[in-house]
Amino acid sequence: MKQTILTHADLVAERHASYVSQFVTRGNEELYAILADILKVHEQLEGSKQRDKLIKAMRQHLREVYSIKTQANTKTTALVAKYVTRASRKIAHVYSRVLEVAIANGVNHAGLVEFIKQRGGIDKVRMSVASAEVAKQQRDQQRSLLEAVRGSLSQQQGLATVNFGLARHSLPCAKDVTFNHLLCQFNHTTQQHEVVAVLYPSSTLEHMATDHYAIMLSVAARSDDDVEFRAQCKQQDLNMDLIHRWMRANNIADAASARGMLITATNSDQLRKSVTKLSVAA
Repeated sequence: MKQTILTHADLVAERHASYVSQFVTRGNEELYAILADILKVHEQLEGSKQRDKLIKAMRQHLREVYSIKTQANTKTTALVAKYVTRASRKIAHVYSRVLEVAIANGVNHAGLVEFIKQRGGIDKVRMSVASAEVAKQQRDQQRSLLEAVRGSLSQQQGLATVNFGLARHSLPCAKDVTFNHLLCQFNHTTQQHEVVAVLYPSSTLEHMATDHYAIMLSVAARSDDDVEFRAQCKQQDLNMDLIHRWMRANNIADAASARGMLITATNSDQLRKSVTKLSVAA
């Protein structure tokens, strides 16, 4: 009985291998070749002196014959994919995505088949675009939030004042810098903080400092959730006790106050939603 079952399993395995060879593999190769031809049509269209007239004719043909509507701002990759497939919107979308990735990587129709194979197939090529778009959206969202926090800091009430004495002291400034950069240390004898240096006004240094402040603020906003707070501190290689001390030094009473500061700094619903989702990647 055992041998019979294994023999049958081996026969099924052979059938499956034959199916993959005859239908799946050959089918994929044929599809890749079709995509290469679609890309060739796109290249011919873009290189034609009659480009605009051809696009207009393609759009009209799709609309009148196949009831497929396109927008004036539809990309030519999507238009060509729709014109060839004349079917599911999803299929045309997938094909146009593949073409866009190929074009972005400098691949023409002659090299498309090999390009798709090297990337692991159509789905992996298509998903690379989606992943890149998501990453870009997250970067843009984080950049906007960090810029908002910088603006909020410039309006924030000071934590302390510095007196340089009777002598007039002019701090260096620059057009692309908002804050003065002072280097301080704690004097254990006088029990006071002392300014030991005035740094050169640097927009790079200022961006690093304010970005770091915003990251610490986003971590502090999670300090009332022990699991999430611990995870964020571990991810950023931060000490949990030092974060609490940093909060006290900046007059941030608790996590709710940190969240309130982040929300106050933002000016749009999208940015406000991102407060709880902010990636704290440095």
